[in-house]
This record gives sequence, C-alpha cells and structure tokens, in this order.
Amino acid sequence: MTSLENEVTTAEADWYAWRRAREDALAADFGWLSLTSFQRLGPEAAEVDQVPGLWSADEYGAALSVRHEDEFVLYDNGRDAVGELTKALDERGQALWVMWTGGQHDVIVELLRRDHRYLIRTREEGSVLQQNFSGVPTFEYSPEWVVKGSYTAFAQAVPERVPTARADVELTLQAVGEISFQYRGATHRLAAEALGGGLRIGFRDQTNGSSTPAWRYLDAAPAADGAVVLDFNRALAYPFAFSGHTSCPAPFRANQLPFPVTAGEKAPGR
Repeated sequence: MTSLENEVTTAEADWYAWRRAREDALAADFGWLSLTSFQRLGPEAAEVDQVPGLWSADEYGAALSVRHEDEFVLYDNGRDAVGELTKALDERGQALWVMWTGGQHDVIVELLRRDHRYLIRTREEGSVLQQNFSGVPTFEYSPEWVVKGSYTAFAQAVPERVPTARADVELTLQAVGEISFQYRGATHRLAAEALGGGLRIGFRDQTNGSSTPAWRYLDAAPAADGAVVLDFNRALAYPFAFSGHTSCPAPFRANQLPFPVTAGEKAPGR
C-alpha cells in the first residue's frame, strides 16, 4: 500500500467514525429528532401546546408560572420548578430550561431568542422521529472533496439579514471573514460566521432540492496563517432537514456554489 493510499484509508476510517458519532448524537434522547413543537411567546401569560403552565415574554425575558401539581423540574439541577420563573437570553441564544415529568414521556422545554423575540421548543423523550430513525444518507467518501483554502478575516463583522427554515422567522448573521479555494481551475469564496472558536460556513450548491436539502453547512478551523481545509465529506444537513420545529438560518447570499457538491449528507429519505 502506498503512502497516499494509507492516508486515504486513514482519512476514510476517521470519516466513518465521525459519521457514527454524528448519527448517535442525532438519535440521542432530547436530540434534534426529539422536537415536537416551536411556539412564540406573547406578552400575556397563556397556555401553550404540549406542556402545562402559563408562559409569556417581553423584551427583558421569558416568564413561566407553574404550580407544584404541574410537575416541572429545572433542567440544570432537577429541583422542583414552582411559582414564577424567569429567564433571559442574548440574541440567538438558547437554553434547555425546564422538564415536564407529568406525561407519558418526559418533555424538555427549550427557550430560544430569535430576532429579539422569545420562543419555546419542546423536546420529547422517545419521539416518533427518534424511534423511526435509521441513519442519514450520504454520498460516498471521496478525498477529492477535501479542499485546501485560505481564510481572510474582515476588519469588522459584516451583518446580513437572511431568511430561515421558518417563514415567520428571520435572522441577522455576522460574516467575520471569507474562505477562498480553487475548484476545477476557478476561485470560489464562502463567507463564514464565528462559532465556538472556529467557523461555520453555510452554503448552497447545485444538488439542493434534488439529492440534498435546500442548504447545508461545514465547520472549519483556520490555522494562524489562514490556511484552512474544507472537507465537504463532512457537509451536514441542518436540523430543518429532519424537523419543522427549527429556525435554521439560510446561508449568506454570496455562498452559492455554481457546481454540484456530491459529498456529505444527503436529504433524509434520499
């Protein structure tokens, strides 16, 4: 076996291990396959679907009024949640807030702030999607889709208003820089967001709507000199491909690749 063949074999083995971890995370209790609702909170205390309690929100935060018999516990410490609870988040923040234990299955209520409004998402243990999950279809691994590029940070972040997977939610993304790379003799550029010490790159390509969802994303970590690797074998479907209870942002308008990216995850069911 040549050194190149060994390198490809090792990279492919790493990819298979990464794929197993990805699907384990999707199928985990209260993961993305457990979503059962997406609801906006109003200024007046009101009931919501899926769980008891009275819920409301204003510009300062969300509020929940619960009784002992409602059978809520705080998600972070398991203590009984009784009385008036409040919680505030930064824009685009999200937090698992309380768990309802009074139904057939436990339900976690996740608080979100999107476009300066508060919403909740319910995550049900043992949801139908979770029980029926059999994996995510993917293209075959190919070393040709591991592409070297160069990252250039912007002097300051550039905001862009984008739609999301939900028609009733828009978001503002902050482009912190762009990645340039060569593909078949042409230079292409993708704007990136900052995420957890690395970069997230949402993109569209010519497979969208046929073999893949409407858009996908990659995560990458540039080196100090700006060198970065885009491994399109690790292109992921956003959670909206699995559930209608998400508000995943569309890519920056410029992130439209003029060729099919036949690598990474396909649309579920393809």
